Formats: sequence, C-alpha cells, structure tokens
Amino acid sequence: MGDVIGGRSTIVKEYPVLPSSLPNRIVTEGARYGAIPASLQQRITYAFSKDILGDMIDPITFPWSRLNNNKVTLSFRPATEADEQALQSLLPEGEITDINQLPTSIPSYLINVIPELRVEGEVVKSGTAMSLGEELDFVTRIRFAHKTMPGRTYKVIAGSYLSVNVIAGSVSSQKLSDLQAELEATKLILESNDQAQIAALSREELLGDMFYAGTLGYYAQHQTLSYIAGLGSKGQYQLGAGIGTIGYEPNVNYFFGFPRAIQPGGVSFDIPFIYNTANRDGDIERKKQFTIQVGVISSALEHGVPSLMFANPSNPPNNISAVKALQRAYAQGQRIYHITQSNMASLLVNINLQSETMEEIKASLSVGKEVITHTDPVSVPGWSGAGYIILDPDDGSGAYKISGGKNGHYLSTEEIERIRAECNEDPSTGIALDLVLGSLVSMGQLMENITAVPLTFKAKPSDYHQVGPRGVGHLAAM
Repeated sequence: MGDVIGGRSTIVKEYPVLPSSLPNRIVTEGARYGAIPASLQQRITYAFSKDILGDMIDPITFPWSRLNNNKVTLSFRPATEADEQALQSLLPEGEITDINQLPTSIPSYLINVIPELRVEGEVVKSGTAMSLGEELDFVTRIRFAHKTMPGRTYKVIAGSYLSVNVIAGSVSSQKLSDLQAELEATKLILESNDQAQIAALSREELLGDMFYAGTLGYYAQHQTLSYIAGLGSKGQYQLGAGIGTIGYEPNVNYFFGFPRAIQPGGVSFDIPFIYNTANRDGDIERKKQFTIQVGVISSALEHGVPSLMFANPSNPPNNISAVKALQRAYAQGQRIYHITQSNMASLLVNINLQSETMEEIKASLSVGKEVITHTDPVSVPGWSGAGYIILDPDDGSGAYKISGGKNGHYLSTEEIERIRAECNEDPSTGIALDLVLGSLVSMGQLMENITAVPLTFKAKPSDYHQVGPRGVGHLAAM
C-alpha cells in the first residue's frame, strides 16, 4: 500500500551522549509551562441533561488526550434488583438456542434503568433512574484552544448501547491491533460452548468491543480514503474532532406520547465531525470540490462500515445512508434534484417527502444553502424516508442526512438476523465476529501507511467544516 499511495517515515539519529543543546538555531521563544494550561488543551464535556437555558447539568470534562481513540460507551443498567428481576422474568425458561425465543416487546413502563458512561469499561458518570424507552438528552461539547463549540444534544433512547466516538488526528494502528486480539479471544470463548466462560463475558466485551471496532474502523477508512482522494486534486485533510455515536438503538411503541414498550430496533450511526481541508495550489474551486468529496465519503462509509461488520459480498445488507438512499431512489427511476434559491419555486413542487424533511429543506434553502434530494420516500427493512444533502455553496461543506426518525445510518436487527441465518452462522456466536475481525485486519494494514503522514498546511477560519446528520455549514477557527 505504501508503494501505491506513498508515505513518510521518521529519520532517526542516535547520539552516544545527550546533546547539550538543540541541533537547530532558536529563532524565537514563547511562554514556558510546566504543564499545558487548560485554556490550551482540547477538551470534551458530557452531560445527561440540560437546563431551560440549554446549559449542561452536572457535566463531566476530560482532556481529549485521555479519551482519544479509547473505548467510551453509553449504556443502561437496571436501576434496582427488582428491575433486574423483572427483566429476567421476561426471558423464556430453559436454554435459549434461537433469537426467536426472545420477547419481541418489553413493557418499558414497568422497568427503570440508569444511564452509565464508561471509559475502557470503568464507569465515569451515572445518571438518574428513568423508564425504558424514555429519551436521554446526551449533551456533548468540545473545547479547542481559545474556542468552545456549541453543545450538541443527541436524544438517546433508554435501552440503547452505544460506542461514543472520540477520535482526532488519526486512528491508532496499535489500538486496532489490540482490539483485534480482544475480539479473537471473545470469539474463541463463544465458540468453546463453555457456559461458565460465556456467562462471565460482559456487555463491554460483547457489544462494547464490537461497536468500538465500528468506531475505529469508520474513522480509519475515512482518513485513508480522504487522503487518497486528495492525491489527485492536491487536497489535504485533517480530522479535528470526531464525535457522535455508533451502536444499537431500540424502537419505541408510544401511547399518547408516552413510551409503552420497546421493540427490536437496529444499528444506527450518528457521526458528526469537524475536519480541515485545504488545497496545496490555493485553487478555491478545487478545494470546494475536494470538501464535497470528503463529505460524500463520510456518508458512504455510514453504510459501508456496517456492511463490513455484519455482512459479506454474497449477503449484502439492506441498510441506508444519505448517499445510498439517493442511489436507491435513482435505481427506482426517481429524479435527483439539485435545488437552490433560484430554482426552488419550480422544483420543490416535485418533492414528496415527510413534512419534517420538507420543512428542513425549505429552511436551509431560505438561508442560501443548496439541497440535493430525490422525489419520494425509499424503504429498507425497519426504515422508510429520504436521503438528502445540504451544502454550503461557498465552501462545499454540508450535512448528509436521512429522515424517517434515524440519523446518518440505519440497519435493522431483523436484517442482521437474516444475514446471519443465510451465512449459516452458529447461533451461539450471535453476530458474526469473524467479519468484524476481517475488517479490522484490513483497516490496520491501511493505517500503517497513513498515520505517519504529517499535516503540512496552516488552518484558516474558512478551512474548518462540520459534516454529519446534524451539522450544517462551516465552523469558525478553533
């Protein structure tokens, strides 16, 4: 791979004794610190709720360096022993050998759970008790040196299990290698049929590691493909902050607005991130096109990475992302429209999407954005809606969104089960971990040639962009 796309390595010089001075002439000196002051650190803050003014309640803050590339999960545990017993009572008696033996609906109003944020398996923050199916305001805020970004709220359904993304700069090939070893060990335990060992496996080892693999895999491939895309257009890309979540989210059955039961849902990707693009020859238009290309890659990977994790070429999944929804609509014979303020009056009458989607499209057009979308809803198992792209015409940054109640990507559990059955996977192993392992191996090989590539351009305010299901437009300098 290095022979094809190039790469750089460090020139190592070894000295028999420690030099008394630096090898280079000092031109100027700045302030000296015994430790990096908080104002110069990149930090990330989480909270489980916010007040009426939108401020975070009882937040917890970490230096980005502590969490970067590490496994961070958001999950829910039974609030009391009685809640745990209530859940156990819903399971069938005897040995469970098939997923169809499990209940298809859980009465959420009978069971309370507590949200937990974990870092490498250790609980760092707990919330208050809430009913299954309720929505938790998971608030994230990023602070760069001398710049704090607005807080971002994602409504997480109680009962979800999510990998929380904290990735900046690059993906560690060592983390990929370590995770591969852990997943291989888990796979061996599952295949051993040793009930004692299987019972000792935790959610962190079964679900946490699997979705953590999706997190590292997504950003590893995005970094690699964006780098390769920039080779021909003299474009350069650097990841400033990758946040959001990857994991399982249940569906909720509501009764007059209140959650009555939770039902099998699917794997959802909600991935906004802040990145920097530049063009080595200063061509503004080429930089804009490269920025759009990076955004399209981000959306395509939202269905591409789950395909690596849960399927294979002979059993492609019916999952969805913005670009895949557009592709599916085009294959069905729908027209794809590029709508601007100048043509919106004549083109919007041809669009027949959900009211919430139409309102967002109209609002975006009214402030000068451009929209790429199809005419009518498309469907996959467990989801129906539209894929659409909202672009900033000045710099090419934008949001790649899907409607219908899900964000970024969606793959239903029934579709995962169909693929598992067609692949003749052993029910005792559940999700096909060998597919996850295979994707990790290829990602690690790619990253070995990418992580050494340095950032060789200086960022300007217009260089920073935010993409993702909820991000629109570019961001000010950090």
